[in-house]
Amino acid sequence: MFSKTLKSMINKELGKVLVPVDGSDSSLLAEEAARIIAKKTGATVTVLHVIREIDEYYRMLYAAQGLAYDIPNNVIMEILEHTEQEANKIVNDARVLFSEEGITVDTKIHRDIDPADSILEFSKKDYDLIVMGARGKNEKEPYALGSVTKKVIRHTMCPIFFTKTVCALSNLLVCIDGSENSIKALDYAVKLAEKIGSKITLLNVQERRLYASSPKIVKELVERIFSKALGAIERRGLEFNKRVEFGVTSDIIVEVAEKGGHDLIVLGSRGLGTAKRFLLGSVSDDVSHKARCSVLIFPAKRG
Repeated sequence: MFSKTLKSMINKELGKVLVPVDGSDSSLLAEEAARIIAKKTGATVTVLHVIREIDEYYRMLYAAQGLAYDIPNNVIMEILEHTEQEANKIVNDARVLFSEEGITVDTKIHRDIDPADSILEFSKKDYDLIVMGARGKNEKEPYALGSVTKKVIRHTMCPIFFTKTVCALSNLLVCIDGSENSIKALDYAVKLAEKIGSKITLLNVQERRLYASSPKIVKELVERIFSKALGAIERRGLEFNKRVEFGVTSDIIVEVAEKGGHDLIVLGSRGLGTAKRFLLGSVSDDVSHKARCSVLIFPAKRG
């Protein structure tokens, strides 16, 4: 049985979506994914662009050239003018994309030394989802995570969807492990699937060695996990597939997503504390880095 908290979450709409943008190809993919979500769910969108504080521009520019940290005022003014013009173009282009679909959209331009800090601060304002690109403008590795996205994933308390490729949201892979947070992630996927008409595949991954030594126990565990998860889906009348695989969890998730043509992986995070998350990789961290498709992570509460 679901707790009252989970039941109330099921009825909660995806009302507010935060879309950080920087003009990169990855950011444009995020805008398109957010457009699909907002169009189908009726959510409002806030487009956020963060301009790095001018001191940070100086430090990076001059450090790269091995020069002293001393910049003439006319150069300062040129940089300020350029960054402001670029910021206005980026948010206005995004505004047009959403407005043309009849989506209520607001735009924000903010200055900060670290863009991730601004995104995290904005996300605390009752947003139901962050949709952002996996990498920034100057990060070219196709499936890698950029530094800003990594930090937001590690510290946000808001569900985060980051795009790596074109994402039509038609074929979702939802990873379940029996934990309450994985059920919350499943509920999030169900909300999207209901509105967008997506297919859902439920995936549970078990340790191969445990199954080899105690197959009966593992089978009973898997049955309990699916029973708990299917209660959310069967009551909603959605079609679904279910899979059980054995091996290293993050590797299996990525492999199944790629071979199954899934365009979005949905999973809950383990909710490790800040220090542990930097020292010890969780399944969600590993999947975030290894996956070639887009990923939606439902964060756990962190102590």
